[in-house]
Amino acid sequence: MARPQEGPPEFAPRQAATIRGLPGLLARAALAALAGWVHGAWIPRLSVAVPALLLGTALVSVPAAAPLRRAGEETYGLWLRIGAALLGAGVDPAAVGAMGLRGLLLVGLKILVAFLGARYVLRRFLPANTARLLGIGNSVCGVSAILVAKDRLGASDEETAAAASAVLAVGTLAVFAAPLVALRFHPAPYIAGAICGLGVDNTAEAIASGAAFGPVGLQMASMFKLTRNGLLGFVVALARRRPAKDALRGMLADFPPFIGGYFALALARLSGLLHPQWIAFASQASEFAFALAFVGVGMVLRRTLFAGHARDMLRGALYLLGTLAASAALVLLVGP
Repeated sequence: MARPQEGPPEFAPRQAATIRGLPGLLARAALAALAGWVHGAWIPRLSVAVPALLLGTALVSVPAAAPLRRAGEETYGLWLRIGAALLGAGVDPAAVGAMGLRGLLLVGLKILVAFLGARYVLRRFLPANTARLLGIGNSVCGVSAILVAKDRLGASDEETAAAASAVLAVGTLAVFAAPLVALRFHPAPYIAGAICGLGVDNTAEAIASGAAFGPVGLQMASMFKLTRNGLLGFVVALARRRPAKDALRGMLADFPPFIGGYFALALARLSGLLHPQWIAFASQASEFAFALAFVGVGMVLRRTLFAGHARDMLRGALYLLGTLAASAALVLLVGP
């Protein structure tokens, strides 16, 4: 009597999945190291995300690398969260002062603009769920928020893919446009970083865009973006029109743990509890983690964009560019 099959691969033990993913992880680590070398030796004024993104996209184009891609691309979100959390160790007190209460006001205004835009503008051009998903992603943390809200709102895979692709398209554009803006116009780093953190919706791309404007731009983009991320649960609960107590419960349930890590390290840095060597190590580790993440983003990007929903994606991307311009106007009017 033949033994029954034990089930599909996705139900295999975690250890086996880790072993299967090891070659892909090693390949991505090699590309991340190469991206770091290219960044340091050839393009130090750009973010390490730029060469990492290009290398990841190139890898996914090689047919022989398909097994490595499938084994390794799923973990890019993990490295993004690690890199973002470690940024807290490098928080500059001047950047915290520059954000201040006006920065929190700007975050609130951005969420309000995103909600009103989704309700009164996007619904005229996109299916209802796609508009709601894009409004939530535009409010807080991009693709992560869209994926969290998908099941809460009962959205289809097609609606989710269209909204996520629009966020990825605009975020990728921002990664490449920010260095050009920095080189051509030389804006104040704290202003440019605030615009990136407030206007670019996907976490990785927002932080990478801010890094194009130097350490101050990186810190400002990180603080604005991660503050928005911390409101994920509240925004999703608000979109479902729940009572205030349920909104608070949802905020706590969906609060991203890495945001807590970022603010804990930031508090330790501001309190003088971190040795300078630990701060330097955290900075290097964060850069490598972001390089790993962006190699994965490059892998995902090509098979996500234009995947049978180009019209809705293009309309969503144009809307997001409009809200990015609105975010820039808010920063210039209110000030970080």
